[in-house]
Amino acid sequence: MRSRWKAPVAAVALALVTALGGIEPALAHAAPTPAGKDFSKPAIVILGYGLQPNGSMRPLLRRRVLAGLAVAQGYPQSPIIVTGGNPRNGVTEAEQMRRMLTMLGFPNHRIIVEDRANSTVQNARFSVPLAEEAGTTGIILVTSSTHQGRADGDFIAAGGNILATVSYPDGNPALNITQFVRDALSPVTNFG
Repeated sequence: MRSRWKAPVAAVALALVTALGGIEPALAHAAPTPAGKDFSKPAIVILGYGLQPNGSMRPLLRRRVLAGLAVAQGYPQSPIIVTGGNPRNGVTEAEQMRRMLTMLGFPNHRIIVEDRANSTVQNARFSVPLAEEAGTTGIILVTSSTHQGRADGDFIAAGGNILATVSYPDGNPALNITQFVRDALSPVTNFG
């Protein structure tokens, strides 16, 4: 059990020490490759998650919405795209996310509702064109850590310009640590 933690803890420690300037990586002397990411007007895309049978949101989906709302505060010119169909009791995931955002004071005119998607592949296929139509510079994807890898891949396959991914911790703690480091570094690297 202890050996499962060694690699993720070492990765976090190395990332923190490197970020704080404590050590120089071997490639520090090479000319840096520009990340080429334009954060001037990103679309914040919040991925849905299955509703309760009565149509209410599960805690994991509420956390995604709160994470997306926090990101959107830093980009007042950007839309939030809420994506998810799968209706329960006559309401979709996207509609429940829109309701929560407006209840928390987020302006309705900045919310784009995509309520047809029934899978992550469809979330990507339907949301990427909406982000492009809104004149955004790329996508900041909001999901959960155990879903991030698949979501990133599906959005890239759909032609999405993924600027960064924000994932709320869930599931395996070692995966959460790895995803947190990836999230923290994604705005300045080309892998997120």
